[in-house]
Amino acid sequence: MPQHTIERSRYEFIASMLLGKTDLLNLYSVDPQTFGGTDEAKNGVIIIQNNEIFITPPLPGGKPAVISSIHPVVLKINGQVITGPTQITSADDLTWEICEKPQYQITVSDDKLKVYFTLYRAERYAWNLVNSPASAFVTVRAEMNRDMLLSTLSIERIMAGFEKSPIVSSLNIPALYEELNNPTYLPVCIAEGKAPVPGTDASLELLFQQKIENAFKPMADSAQATSCPEFFMVQEGEVFAKKLPPKEGLPGFDVYGGVLPPPPPQDLTLFSSPYAALLPGGEIKACRKGRPRITGSGTFIKTIDFPQTFLVPHSDSEAGVTLMYPGDVIATHYLSKNTVIEALGNVYIFGDVRKSRITATGSIFISGMVVESELYAGGYGATHNRLCSFTELLAKEVARLREAARNLAETVESTMQTVKYGLVIMLLLESKYAHLPRMIRDMQELLSGMSADYPQDTKILKHMMEFMLNPGQFTDQITDAGIGSFLSLLKNLARGIYQMQEERVRIDIAGSHDSIIKSGGDVHIHGEGVSLSRLYSSGDIYFAKNSSMSSDSTLEAAGTINAHSVGGESTGKSLLVAGRQIIAHTIRNASVTIDGYSLEITDPIENIAFTAKSLKQKYRGAASSSNE
Repeated sequence: MPQHTIERSRYEFIASMLLGKTDLLNLYSVDPQTFGGTDEAKNGVIIIQNNEIFITPPLPGGKPAVISSIHPVVLKINGQVITGPTQITSADDLTWEICEKPQYQITVSDDKLKVYFTLYRAERYAWNLVNSPASAFVTVRAEMNRDMLLSTLSIERIMAGFEKSPIVSSLNIPALYEELNNPTYLPVCIAEGKAPVPGTDASLELLFQQKIENAFKPMADSAQATSCPEFFMVQEGEVFAKKLPPKEGLPGFDVYGGVLPPPPPQDLTLFSSPYAALLPGGEIKACRKGRPRITGSGTFIKTIDFPQTFLVPHSDSEAGVTLMYPGDVIATHYLSKNTVIEALGNVYIFGDVRKSRITATGSIFISGMVVESELYAGGYGATHNRLCSFTELLAKEVARLREAARNLAETVESTMQTVKYGLVIMLLLESKYAHLPRMIRDMQELLSGMSADYPQDTKILKHMMEFMLNPGQFTDQITDAGIGSFLSLLKNLARGIYQMQEERVRIDIAGSHDSIIKSGGDVHIHGEGVSLSRLYSSGDIYFAKNSSMSSDSTLEAAGTINAHSVGGESTGKSLLVAGRQIIAHTIRNASVTIDGYSLEITDPIENIAFTAKSLKQKYRGAASSSNE
């Protein structure tokens, strides 16, 4: 950058020349009255002319001149950069320079996989200081002299900047040439590394689950079931799953030539009962007859066991029954009205389900229709199981009770008084938290429905609930740590139920009316279809029959919705929301949404497949038409 130094002898010469010489004063635009007899006239003066800065010293009784600058001018007095108005005399060493933005910039992405070239300007011009008449206060300015081109940016100069960098070996020279000749002034990628290819995490191939799904279809179609459904079970020695080992990925390299190792793949940890064995080839075989249950969905820790099976007795009573079971539940007939089933396994119903509620941490298979009912499978089955949902609700209230007890105890102790923690708890349970004993009694009733086959041990939890229901008898035993232990037991129970959700779950029904269906996996409709229902799937929603119908319903799937006929003559509208694709043979009077892009459909459309890309194009087309 240009730099100019003003010598001290020049200051003295100019000062002596200006004093008393009107012609020189006029030359430098100096008002002769400035050198009158006032005190201000005794101040030092700064003049800028022809890229030079002249400074006169103050006369006796005067003050030094004050100098400052604005970008791109940088002033240094005695080697120090000044950042604001500063006094200066002829005794000071003054230099100035131009500090302008570079012609280009090289940036490397945070992951070191790409190098970007950003052009700001190809030409570099000289700068001139703006002339300034004599004044005691001067701000130094500069302007670009476009008549004096100093240099033009070239490929050679850019390459010279990479001379000692390993990036030079991978530079995209044509991209540099193109930007210099046809500037966009946007970041242009001029070098690129190679990202590592991730490996494949270990996984389980569930051979038996496919066997159940395939075997259920003909039985559902014929509406027949056996009292001892052998197709639900594997035989001793049968391979029901296979562990697929993790596979290492491929390393990559950054723009500096450094190796980028791939992230290590995750392996599976298997915990199995004595009734399952892992073979050297990864196959998992059954050491007993039964239905293998593999829990730990969404994690890399899997537990394999063989749950017990409960056969629901037939009843025509409409009073309803509540069934909690830690395994599979089978009904070889239609389900009585007002039935509640909460299973830590699969549920099989050979008949219709009406005005009932079923939660299963595994899959739900129903050969008939689901009417005015609620079905929850997989993760949804875990969170809607009362042992999980009600326990979490109780835990939140106990946590609030604990916090309130701490605050009340601290308030009392701040008055230099002491109080028993148990008495504080009793006081709160009788006032602000009077609802909590009722909740604890409901929890006791819920736990009483648990059989000894449940994997969760609730003996200590039940004992501590007795303390909470009788705080007056245990004021010395109830402590903050004890409440914390009670809270931990509640959370562990809810967590234990949630971890029971199985791999690759599915809700398989003939159809539904006025019902809620939520699956942590797929939803399969093997019958006539759905109406006035809400279906949610963490996988796909699939309608098997060509005659199946979906009307006045909401269908949401993280994957694909594959329907035959959507919408109808009714005034109600169907809503379809998918993560990947929506396929329909006929669709009308419906709204479809994929990845935030929506389309309203009134008239029938046949043999259509919607994707986010196609909806985006239709959205753009509609927007451009409206603008016209």
